[in-house]
Amino acid sequence: MDFKTKLKGFFSKIGQTTYLTSIFYFENNLGNAASACTFGFIFSFIPILMVIITSCIGIIKINPAIAEWIINWSKQFNLFFNVEEYINRISEMHSITGINIVLAFFIIWMARKLFASIISGMTSIFRKKAPIRPIFNQLLTFIGEILLVLVCAVVFFATFISRQILTLPFFEHIKQYVPILFSNLSNNIVLISFYSVLFIFTTICYRVMSGTKPQIKLCLLNSILCIVVFYIVVTIISKTINKANYSTIYGALSSMMILLFEVWFFFIIFMTCAQILYVEQFFDSLLIGELYLMPEHDKTGLFNTLRRVLFITPSSLMKKDNIVNYSAGEPIYTKDSEVEFIYFIVEGQVSEYRNKNEIIHEKGTSFGEPEFMLNSKRISESYAKTACTILQIPSQDFAELIEKNPKAAAKAMSSISYYTEKLIKNI
Repeated sequence: MDFKTKLKGFFSKIGQTTYLTSIFYFENNLGNAASACTFGFIFSFIPILMVIITSCIGIIKINPAIAEWIINWSKQFNLFFNVEEYINRISEMHSITGINIVLAFFIIWMARKLFASIISGMTSIFRKKAPIRPIFNQLLTFIGEILLVLVCAVVFFATFISRQILTLPFFEHIKQYVPILFSNLSNNIVLISFYSVLFIFTTICYRVMSGTKPQIKLCLLNSILCIVVFYIVVTIISKTINKANYSTIYGALSSMMILLFEVWFFFIIFMTCAQILYVEQFFDSLLIGELYLMPEHDKTGLFNTLRRVLFITPSSLMKKDNIVNYSAGEPIYTKDSEVEFIYFIVEGQVSEYRNKNEIIHEKGTSFGEPEFMLNSKRISESYAKTACTILQIPSQDFAELIEKNPKAAAKAMSSISYYTEKLIKNI
């Protein structure tokens, strides 16, 4: 395969992936899923912050500077949650009472709203391929919350320690010679820590919550894509939104409004990348479905034309073991032969004979499925009408398509009806 063919196949796959992702995005209603996750964040943000602070209270007592740093960072949320007062009350506690246990359980239960929304969104994407597992999903919700708290706590303290190290005399001395290097280093450490948590969280969600165990490589690549796009979006928002105007309109709520705006964008990107992950993981089977459901030549319209342009050449499936070139007049299958493949015409024309009646199949059409559906040997026979290139789809792959894709199953059943009608007319 030459470079030009490979390049054409590469761009063809990008177009096919983009199309499938877009179609499934709206079919799975991922915009609403992202909104549900944002709504879940409203209920979960403060409870998760409370759990993190409570779990780290021992370290906070040892080093009051950590508490001061947390308090300064959280002042923007004082309207909703007074962190300083909460830390003081937790620090004064000497024993755990029954009401404390009840409140702790309530906090965890409130925080699960976010994880439940994420699992619901992931289920809508992977439901066709993943097994149904309601009990496991409930368990995963609590495990996800615990892991997020632990990761946030570790990254949080690592960030604090890094910032403390930068205040040592050695680094103060270096700052005098390279002030540019240290001018925004402290803020950059916080930023890197934040995106590190998001990256870890996203990767775990893609790997575990999907239920289909995608390759780690695919999970990492889509997590990187998610974080990079989100960083670009946040940067654009920070450069374009006038926070002074927001403060005038929303007052004390302005910081929370901007935060929720960014959170909503994150989950839109998160769900989109999860859908890309699904398409990449099951690309071959999805492509077979598009080939079988290819619009007929007489079906016009922009949408049908776009599908034919994108999928009429299935480069990703065209390998040495499943592509066969036939000369004009050469048989493709004969009567009474076993049904091993369903066929898709990449180039040329094919003649199929049923009771001496010729049916001509054009480029971009499938044939040979009725006998498979009837679980019988070949009743018809087919020949290459012109020199042609045929993609052979193994019968087991076609069986999986029929099982998983209702539209493909409906078309296959329709082909049986048409096939039977032709046979009866010619008896």
